[in-house]
Order: sequence, then structure tokens, then C-alpha cells
Amino acid sequence: MNISWTNTSKALQDFASILVCGKCGSKPVSPVRLINCGHFFCRDCIKSATICIKCDIPVQPCEINPDCLVSNLIQACDTIAQVIKRDNIWDNTVDMSNISLDNAVSEIFNTSKKHSYIKKNINKQNSKGETQLHTTCLRRNAEQVKHLLIAGANPNTKDNAGWTPLQEMISYGCIEISKLLLSCGASPNISGYDARTPLHEAVECNRIEEAKLLLDHHANKNLCDQYGKKPIDYCKSDEMRQLLIDVQSSSEKILDKSINQTLDTSLSIRCDKIVIYASNLKHENQKLLNLLATKHKLKILTAYRSSVTHVIVEVNERNITKLTLDVLFTIVHGNWLLNSEWIVLAEDMDNISNMDFELFEVNGAPTSDVPKRARENAENQSPRLFNNCFFYFALQTNITYRIGDVELRKDDLIRLVKAGEGTVLTREPNPEDLKDMMQAIPFHIANDSSHPLYKCTHYIIYMPGKDEPRIKYKMPHIKSLPLIWLIECIEKFTLINPAHLGLS
Repeated sequence: MNISWTNTSKALQDFASILVCGKCGSKPVSPVRLINCGHFFCRDCIKSATICIKCDIPVQPCEINPDCLVSNLIQACDTIAQVIKRDNIWDNTVDMSNISLDNAVSEIFNTSKKHSYIKKNINKQNSKGETQLHTTCLRRNAEQVKHLLIAGANPNTKDNAGWTPLQEMISYGCIEISKLLLSCGASPNISGYDARTPLHEAVECNRIEEAKLLLDHHANKNLCDQYGKKPIDYCKSDEMRQLLIDVQSSSEKILDKSINQTLDTSLSIRCDKIVIYASNLKHENQKLLNLLATKHKLKILTAYRSSVTHVIVEVNERNITKLTLDVLFTIVHGNWLLNSEWIVLAEDMDNISNMDFELFEVNGAPTSDVPKRARENAENQSPRLFNNCFFYFALQTNITYRIGDVELRKDDLIRLVKAGEGTVLTREPNPEDLKDMMQAIPFHIANDSSHPLYKCTHYIIYMPGKDEPRIKYKMPHIKSLPLIWLIECIEKFTLINPAHLGLS
């Protein structure tokens, strides 16, 4: 079948136009980015500059850094161009005074040559968990929202109730501010209170235009809230229902979507503070890491804490690491799990904030792709592994339990469950008392109503042997399961079907 790829060619051409050098307007050669303003250029076009060519912000040599993201996006564009047999995507003439990777934001803001610095404490939260962006959105002050976003306000911060600014604005029907937030990297798929997404809010309030806007920005129509309901389950009009039924199905539209999602991701990438924990490193790698920390002023913890962002481990030739208690916490939290090769390369870098961490991400521990899935789940601010799950540990406090090579105490298990947003019970639950509870669905199996744990929210965890409970529950809403099941769930980052472990 002959595919013309007309729409894809146009989308790819537009994307390439956004990626061109901010000075020469051509495909960037060895692209570099200016730290203060975020604009990027060919290395030779900007290497001797003292101010940014596009916004006049002063530039120091140390503020010009290689941009791995743009390099990867350029390579991806070239790959797609080869697939669709389009050889001239970089052959265009553009007005470089207005186009950049942040083009969508610039058009909305209409702030030509505006100096924009990321303000300190701009994302500080008040007692309700609200940032300045939250409160300004609630005041419906679109102009001030623009200025906050320009100054570096994070549009994806949740308040204490789990609401992002976008969810608030969709709920109130403020479409102008919603457009601003989405154009500046607000995710349409972050789940908030009751695991509801902005699309859930738009549908339940029957806000057609807001729903169209979210869908145009690739809102996922198949995400479930904590009751297992998708947005379509809250429809109140035939128009809304039809809007959600209409789906893109052609391969060309899917490819267009992937290009746009790459752009959306690039707009929302933010460099947070790096806090490192080294787990069981070789002596020589630990010494290198200490030197690296001194050079780049990195914070290194001697024990795993919730503030850790990157965990460094040793791996085998297949980039697989050994499952340990530290690794279990890393998966549950969704931290970066990097192999020790990162230390060697980072030592030679002048600035590590632009490094592509995915190049060093551990492939498995030992299950393949789990560290990446867990990290992406955390970056998307989706509910953690044990969301809507309640655990009672029928275990002894002073005994160390061994699962494979991992040794755990009851206190370790309690911390793991709490880190996964699960609830730990101090008393064994009574099945009869749970029947009348409002039925919540664990988030990570909410899309699979055939899963045997679909309606199961309560778990009694025991260790097989002389201390295991005489009565074991196998009801839809409460089950007694061995400790190995819990560890397997974390290792594979999903709620395991007990049958897969030979449990009926």
C-alpha cells in the first residue's frame, strides 16, 4: 500500500523548523543551549557570544552547554524522515526572531525579546500545597499566569488535595488559562483527587470545549479513576459521548501524535536538584563518585531517604542489577536507577544537568524495563504501586525474613508499602466489615476488569511456615497472600496475579 504521509510530512517539517539554530536557521551542528534563557544554537554560532542573540540576556562561557535533548530530537527527525522518504526537512527559510523550541509558548505570551529568569522559590507551596501559579489561576488572572510561567512556574505541581492548576481551570471552565498551561507543558494526564484526570473533570461538568482542548493535547481517554471509571463513564450528553468515541486510528495520525508528544515533553522538562544515593558500589567507583560530588557540588546521602532522586548501582554485562532492599525502594519511589558508568562520563562533563540519564538507566532488577516504567510513572505523577491497597502484616517484628537474596524486617515492609501510597493496618481486617465500603479499584489494574485482584483492596501478608495464619481469605475484596507475592509485585511494578505464583 502506498502511503503519502502528507500530514506527517507537514508535522515533521514544522517540528524541524522549531529545532533549527537560533542564529543561522539551519539544522544545528553540535547544538548547545544557554542555561539562563533556554535558547539553543549551533556551537560555532554562539561560542564567542556575550549575550543571547534572541533575547539579549548576558551569557558567560560556562553557561553554554551541549544539549543532548535537541541532539536526540534532531536524530529522531532524521530517522522519521528516512521512513517517510522525505529528504529535505531542514531545507526551509524561517524568521528566527520568533521561532524556538518554546515557540508555542512565545506565540501565546507575545513577549518578544523579554528577559526571563527562573525566580527563586517561585514553586514554593503554602500550607494547602498551593503554589503562586495555583492561587493566580484561581483568581482567573491570565496575564499574571503568563508572567509566572515565563518566570519558571511549574504547571504540574499538585496541591495537598492532588489538584494541579490545569485541573482547577478545567473544572471552573477557564479555557484561556487552560490553553496557557497546556502550551507551557501542563500534563493533561496527571491524576488528582480520587485519581481523576482533567478529562474526567471536563466530562463530568459537560465542558465540551475544554474536553476538545485536552484531547487536542493528547489526553488519554482510557485512564481510570479510583473507582475504575473512564471519562466516558461520566458523560452527560450525546455530544460529549460522541467526542470521546471518535478516536484516531490511522498509523499516520499516531506518528503525528508521537512527534507532538516529544515536543510537549521537551517543553515541560525541568532540571531539579540531584540527590544521589550509592548502593553497594565498588570501592573505585565510590571514590570517583566522591570526586564527582565535590566537582559538581552534588548532595550524596549515606542511607536511602525519600529525598533521593538518583540511585547508582553496579550492573552485569546485560545492564541488570541485583534486587536489594535499596532497589526495591528505588522502584517504589520511581527514582532514577543508574549504572556506575554514569560516574565515569559525568566526571568529564563541565555541567551534568544536560546529561541524558536514559543512556545509563538500569534495564532491569532483574525484570526488564521495570526501572524505566516505575520512573515514568513517578514523572507522570500517577498514583504509586499500592494506591488504594490496605495491608495487614501477620509477621513478627523482631524477625528478619529472607526472599531470594533480599533480607527484610517488618519495619522495612511497612516503609515500602507506605512509599507506594499503600495503607498499613494495625489490626487484622474483618471481611464482613469491608462489604459495605465504597468500592475503590487499585490504580495499576484499573484498566483490566478481568484481573483477579480488580476489586481487592485488602491484603493480609504472611510468611509460609509455622506462623502462617490458619484462616486464609480468598474473597474478591480481601486476600491472604505470602510475602513473596508482595516482593514480586514491586520487582515487576504491578499487582501480580496470584495464580502466576501458583496460588489459587
